[in-house]
Amino acid sequence: MKPRQALQALRKSTPAEGYLFLGNEQYYRDRCRQALHEAVLGDAGAESDGATEFDLNERTIEELIDDARTLTLFGGNRLIIGWNAEGALPRRTGAKAVGPAVLESYFENPTHGVTILLEAGRYDWSTRDDKPKIERVAQFFAAVPVRIDFEQPSSGEALSEAQSIARGLGLAIAPDTLAELVEILGNDLARIANDLEKLSLYAGQQQEVGHEDIELLVPEARRRGIYEFSDALARKDRGRALEVLDTLVQSGEYWPMQINMLAGLFRQALIVKEGELRNPNQISGFFQQRGLRIWPARARQILGVARQFSLAELERALVALFQADCDLRRERPDDRIIVEQLVLRLTN
Repeated sequence: MKPRQALQALRKSTPAEGYLFLGNEQYYRDRCRQALHEAVLGDAGAESDGATEFDLNERTIEELIDDARTLTLFGGNRLIIGWNAEGALPRRTGAKAVGPAVLESYFENPTHGVTILLEAGRYDWSTRDDKPKIERVAQFFAAVPVRIDFEQPSSGEALSEAQSIARGLGLAIAPDTLAELVEILGNDLARIANDLEKLSLYAGQQQEVGHEDIELLVPEARRRGIYEFSDALARKDRGRALEVLDTLVQSGEYWPMQINMLAGLFRQALIVKEGELRNPNQISGFFQQRGLRIWPARARQILGVARQFSLAELERALVALFQADCDLRRERPDDRIIVEQLVLRLTN
């Protein structure tokens, strides 16, 4: 089940006997936990200490289930939360796991009025190495009635939710500025919500938030200069590239890392050129199929490079970037000279 579906279900129907939260996306996980808390314990319970909590790194799943089967003297609904649910899995390969059988037995005849929430938030759905671990956790907890997968939202989903958050805060922010913030923060809705709240407190409801406000209050936005530098190179705009370079040098930019980022941009542009991909949607889909998430603005930037440079020029650019990377890692008098020479070669 997706988080939005879960939120709708919790508003409309009685909570299930058990939930498994799977994945480390924070924004929707916090919202779903709060909604479950209120659905089980009521609005008053949402602000009280009405839930029983277990850390499954230190306690066993059997202890949690024993508590769930224990009837209370005061009656009423109960919410039992098992944090760090991954800790319930056997730590040694081949070790016998009793947890699945215990869970299956309990949910065949659950205690009335008790809801169990198991939170497995250690692993990231978008990380290839984490997927087998997530599948192992899901298999271990297969008896839990409702599983909610917390994956990182797409750029479109993140932008839509960001617009809703901004409206709720009464924040005046232009669509392009909001889209830029979403892109800068990598669709991380928890960060987006936090920074929109900061911007709302800073600007108030009478003043529209602009790019300057974002650069002031959002640390990641201060790194925006390297994207402007990349865009200038993509357009072969030598004057603008040297202007941005001057600003970046004064701010103490670490150039070996940035040259590596530029090389990635030109490699992707070469792939797009060879594959004859013609629009940002094709580019995003192509790389998504190969396990690489490409934001719309990045796809447009790649397309711009592919259109501006011929195949031969892209190949020469990669050679120039490799040489610049080697030069930057040697003893040298000045990084700026090396990067300026690179700009001249790429914009020739």
